[in-house]
Amino acid sequence: MELELGGYLLIALAAVGGGAINAAAGGGTLITFPAMLAAGMSPLAANMTSSIGMLFGTLGGAWSYRAELRRQRRRFVVNAPFAAIGGALGAVLLLLTPSDAFTDIVPWLVLAAAALFAVQPLIAKRLKRDPADGFDTESSGGWSTKASFVLIGIYGSYFGAGIGVMMLAMLGLLIHDSLQHHNALKNIVAGVINGTGAVILAFSPLVHWGVVLLMLAASLVGGLAGGWLSRRVPSWVLRVIVIGFALGVALTMLLV
Repeated sequence: MELELGGYLLIALAAVGGGAINAAAGGGTLITFPAMLAAGMSPLAANMTSSIGMLFGTLGGAWSYRAELRRQRRRFVVNAPFAAIGGALGAVLLLLTPSDAFTDIVPWLVLAAAALFAVQPLIAKRLKRDPADGFDTESSGGWSTKASFVLIGIYGSYFGAGIGVMMLAMLGLLIHDSLQHHNALKNIVAGVINGTGAVILAFSPLVHWGVVLLMLAASLVGGLAGGWLSRRVPSWVLRVIVIGFALGVALTMLLV
């Protein structure tokens, strides 16, 4: 399928914005997915292409938090394989899903992700602990954390939007550390999930490789800019924009 020039430009802008939002807050897929649908891609093709195309943006976000990752090497090494297992399972499940069935499911996935994104501040506030209690920077979270990473990995490769919120909530419950450390770990583990899924999804004929290359470059720029964005743009502005896009695309798909 060939897209018009305007479609490529729309997707490129969305990938920059999505990469930045992923690094700053999470939820970038809720920007890129509607843009790809507007450009003329089918829901299943857009989802698979976006999963691969946003990979560099995720890694760019992880790079921007590299200082917070230095003390979490063991935590990452212990949990990353389980996130990779989930990512592989989610990608296989996506490949086995018929296109019509995925089109029927998508509006509800988008609405669920938008709801998670909307309540993210409440989750962060509820899970905030007193730093005076002392952070456990050595804990890897045990088997409950590993099992959670498998489940989040499955969802992350299958659709992806909202996995940042899921991981922050899970880490806040199971590992007592700072929100900045949790956000750093969230970014790098999301890269593992997306990367594992991308290897499997690459075999699908629905992947639009021209769009993938465009999104890889654009999302990397956005991901690297995410740290700058999060310090200068009020988070509620980003949240309102993302949720508005998500509700618009979900309602449009349900009513058409």
